[in-house]
Amino acid sequence: MPQAPDNFNLFESLMQIVRSLRGPDGCPWDKEQTHHSLTTYAIEEVYEFVEAVESGNDALIKDELGDVLFQVALHAALAEERNAFRIEDVIANINEKLVRRHPHVFSDKQVSGIDDVWKNWEEIKKNEKKNSPKKDSGPFDFPSHLPALQRANKIGVKSQKLQFDWANSDDVLKKVWEEINELQVEKAKGDQAAMEDEFGDVLFSLAQWARHQNIDPEQALRKANRKFETRFNAMMKIVETEQKNWNDLTDPEKEDFWSKAKKHTAKSK
Repeated sequence: MPQAPDNFNLFESLMQIVRSLRGPDGCPWDKEQTHHSLTTYAIEEVYEFVEAVESGNDALIKDELGDVLFQVALHAALAEERNAFRIEDVIANINEKLVRRHPHVFSDKQVSGIDDVWKNWEEIKKNEKKNSPKKDSGPFDFPSHLPALQRANKIGVKSQKLQFDWANSDDVLKKVWEEINELQVEKAKGDQAAMEDEFGDVLFSLAQWARHQNIDPEQALRKANRKFETRFNAMMKIVETEQKNWNDLTDPEKEDFWSKAKKHTAKSK
């Protein structure tokens, strides 16, 4: 039977636990995992960490950080089993990368501000790619599985650095309305494929307007989703409290309950 480590504060203790979970007398679930099977969990854990950060609950942030770290340890253990690399190699790699990409901190490279930092960062990454086995995806070398709004924001940030951007947010807003008008034209035609295409342009333009206003579009939408869910749940509780049947309510009655929920959730903030 595997023994639990004596000191839970050590990183090596985490690796010992993970190796035990993957060992002959370990956990059936952990033993059957692969890099591919774990990707879904890695994504979920990162999102749960983001939610914890947005909650402002330090205990929750600590807990979710641990779950993210567990995913890192699991993948490192899998690589170790096939003699690909060890967790020490992962740590060495990121340490080397951080030092290499911050010459203004760890060498005598001078910068005048954040703009210079970004220019150096991009130049260093470009040089790294010359010896990288990764496929060249041009300047937009972001993970393909990023949420679409987040990717749209990053595309805009990169385009801005390459000096291909609107001059100000008012110009972007004009583009937003232009795209909405084009969407209305396609709606009138009843062309579903064209409507989808124009709707995508509206969302992309809105993401760029948000960027010009220093708004993270992905975070803003998550906040809007949570607000709607909170109000809807409050509305259903009010309906239940008043002993009404949701399916029997008219649309005006539902709107009335929605207004009550908005007032209720505003007071509870």
